[in-house]
Amino acid sequence: MPVKKKRPLIPSPAQKAISQTDAQWHNGGGIEIHLYVRSLQKAAKALIANLNLEPNAKTVYDASPVVLLYRQALELHLKALVGEGSNFLPSPTDPITLLKTHSLRWLAQIVGQIIRAVKWESDFKCESIANFADFSALVNELEGMDPVACVVHSSSRGGHGSVPHQLEPPKVVQIARRLDALLDLLDATADALAAEWDQRPGGETFGVGDDLPPTIH
Repeated sequence: MPVKKKRPLIPSPAQKAISQTDAQWHNGGGIEIHLYVRSLQKAAKALIANLNLEPNAKTVYDASPVVLLYRQALELHLKALVGEGSNFLPSPTDPITLLKTHSLRWLAQIVGQIIRAVKWESDFKCESIANFADFSALVNELEGMDPVACVVHSSSRGGHGSVPHQLEPPKVVQIARRLDALLDLLDATADALAAEWDQRPGGETFGVGDDLPPTIH
């Protein structure tokens, strides 16, 4: 993977011209969304710092907002990477579809196609991710931790007022550490893709073999 290239805070004239002609899922608000995502992660860390990790009926659901904050942050990081990298695919992702979807699994499938297209599989790893299987597993785990869905559909509650096991504060803290590493990886990869695209003569795309387009779940 190329050295990370930070996106400038003030767009150059060339970048402004591109943003006026190319459709973007964020409508040119990439910097604002980046700042918002950073605030989501900061808020999640503040909540974690004040969690009571001991069993306590009064604070049993205090970790649940952390899950929602990380889920929103991951969704936006995935969209940013797809936005930077889908040009490497034979059929770039439609920006309206990218804006409207909230499926982490679908976004992760697109990310996988992009990483394979640029042949960065061996570099797409971090402390919590050793391969694509780990990446998919972590995304699926977070996707399945929606607090309301867990309460409505869970059979793992011990009784009235108890929290589903996946939302217990120690488990939330553990997945938060893994997600922090993944978010850093996605951010660095998005910047590397932007740098790689700048160096491609004529916007040449990579092939992705016989992979079928992913479907929204």
